[in-house]
Amino acid sequence: MASSSAQSALSSALLSLNRPEEQIRSCAREIHQHALTRSPHIRQPNFSSIHPRDLEFLFVAYDERFLNGLCRPALEGRKLRFRLSPRMTRAGGKTIRYREANGEVSYEIAIAVSMLFDGFRDSDRRITACGLECQDRLEALQRIFEHEMVHLAEMLCWGCSDCTAARFQDIACRLFLHRAHTHDLITQRERAADSGIGIGSRVTFVFEGRRLTGRVNRITKRATILVEDPAGMTYSDGLRYLTYYVPVKCLEPALRPALNPH
Repeated sequence: MASSSAQSALSSALLSLNRPEEQIRSCAREIHQHALTRSPHIRQPNFSSIHPRDLEFLFVAYDERFLNGLCRPALEGRKLRFRLSPRMTRAGGKTIRYREANGEVSYEIAIAVSMLFDGFRDSDRRITACGLECQDRLEALQRIFEHEMVHLAEMLCWGCSDCTAARFQDIACRLFLHRAHTHDLITQRERAADSGIGIGSRVTFVFEGRRLTGRVNRITKRATILVEDPAGMTYSDGLRYLTYYVPVKCLEPALRPALNPH
């Protein structure tokens, strides 16, 4: 892609910035504190509500403190949208580059908000994002957003971004002290496994006052349950099933029928 002066300045910064570790940690702590004091939604480290404007705040704060304010000019007027995704259940975040039929380019940073809200309960295991332990939900959001900032910056400078590549990992390490390009957040599948429920498990749940029994076919934000029913679709086993989408917390393992003694 053609390089403008703004993109050149950003790419030079991405490839050369190397601040002291304590300065990096201090800047991240400042952003953490400012988010708590300025956001009408993020009122505590383990916040219970969030707004897309909070992601916009993070973008401005990280651009100013970590990228010398070079990311916004490199957008060159192209739109950057922020989205909270309740449907993303594996990736903590995603940065997308769109190209319309008329050639217009825009960008979007999406954060898997359901995965953030699923974690940081009192009895939960430790959670890491980008190889760094997160003490609270806001810290996890910051680490994920830092990761997406590198994606965006690479896209602006080089048109593509790959977090498994050496360039990405070098930038993320120097800018944000990241030690990995993956996140270890708690998923609904893990929550289900803690209750003894996995793919193929027989479970019961209540639907419109009736208790139904079926098998778990998939677990994302909700569990997909197949319940045998003559009115349902035919599956590969030759049986007919109706499909139900049930929150994991509403499922119970089904007791196996007792064997009749002979």
